[in-house]
Amino acid sequence: MTLSAAPPFVPLPPAPRKYSAADIYFFLEAGLFDPEAKFELLDGEIVPMSPKGRHHEVMREQIEDWLRQPWTQAFNIIREHTLKLDDGTLLEPDFLLYDAARRIADAPLMGGDIRLAIKVADSSWSYDTRAKAAKYAAFAIPEYWALHAVKRSARIHRAPSAGQWADKRDAAAGEALSPLCAPSATLRL
Repeated sequence: MTLSAAPPFVPLPPAPRKYSAADIYFFLEAGLFDPEAKFELLDGEIVPMSPKGRHHEVMREQIEDWLRQPWTQAFNIIREHTLKLDDGTLLEPDFLLYDAARRIADAPLMGGDIRLAIKVADSSWSYDTRAKAAKYAAFAIPEYWALHAVKRSARIHRAPSAGQWADKRDAAAGEALSPLCAPSATLRL
C-alpha cells in the first residue's frame, strides 16, 4: 500500500504581494488552509513548520514540569500562542511567560508584555535562531530561548537593541539556565 502525503495547503496562486496576518486569518476562516497545517508568517512569507517529533515532545514535557514550579506564580504561561508582532508576522513560540496581572482579554500581547519566549527546535534551528530571533529582538521581547531538542543545548538571547541581541550565548547540554525574570529558577536540559 502506498501512502501519499497531502500538501499542507490547498494550492494558492503565487502571491502578488506579501501576505498579511489578516490574509492568513481570512484563508483559515475560508478553509483554504488544511486545518492541520503548521506554519508561521514572517515578514509576509509563509514558513512551513515540520511536524513535532519525539525529541521535541520530550523536551516540551521537561519544560512543562519546570513551569509547574512555585516560581511561576508571578507569571501567566501560555503554550503555542499565535503571537502577532506586526501585520506581516505571526509566530508560535512553544511557551510565553508574561506578568500574572496581564490579561490577553484586555488586549493582545505585545513584545513588551512578554518576559520570556521559549522555542523548542530541531530541524528549524537555523530559522529559530536567526530570522525568528531577530524578529523577537525587533519587538523588544527581553529574553528568547531557542532549545535544541536533539542536542539538548540552548541559545539564550537577551537585551534586544535595534533588532539585534546585545547578549547572545550558547549553553551546552546540562548547563544551568535561569531566566532574567526569575533568576533563582534553574532549568538543566
